[in-house]
Amino acid sequence: MKTAIWDYNGTILDDVSLCLDVERFMLRERGMFSEYTEDDYRDLFCFPVYDYYLKLGYTFEQETYEEVSVEFNELYDTGFARCGLCEGVLETLQKLKELGYRNVIVSACRQDKLLAQTERLGIDGFFEERLGIDNDLAASKIEMARAWMKRAEINPEDCIFIGDTLHDKETADAIGVSRCILVAGGHQSYEVLSCGCDHVVRSLREISF
Repeated sequence: MKTAIWDYNGTILDDVSLCLDVERFMLRERGMFSEYTEDDYRDLFCFPVYDYYLKLGYTFEQETYEEVSVEFNELYDTGFARCGLCEGVLETLQKLKELGYRNVIVSACRQDKLLAQTERLGIDGFFEERLGIDNDLAASKIEMARAWMKRAEINPEDCIFIGDTLHDKETADAIGVSRCILVAGGHQSYEVLSCGCDHVVRSLREISF
């Protein structure tokens, strides 16, 4: 059976505006430069997220990365209700289902939040599995993806990986999925994505299956 492996944040969930607003608030709170635009955000954002915070000017001398992450997640959770789906998600999920694909989410979102959020968005029924990590630190999902591929006996040649960051390309490479499509407009810009991936589109609606 063919499998479509999806990233979640920025690929399915349109949360860039919320993330940027939370970041601006936290930076202002600390007296740091905060006037970043969405374009700035997409050019700066990277994995590991620790490195992204360093780009913003955090030093973690007076507070730890974990403490900053806790504050971010509390503010993010408070504002989550304003988030919706990325352009073309429902059409793409339905199309894949009609073509005989099973849809699976592999995300750096915490598992319990991933389950609750996808149910709230009304898309949980599209996915055979929804795999998140066990903490709020937005760590790499590569090991989790590897373990799932082995456990579920998935043939990477039968998979397509859909994401919005270069970390998604790294994850696809690590689990042997050669067909990775990155969608600009999520958490990284078209220019950033094009530096590390040959197949970049500006919308899910541009993908041919």
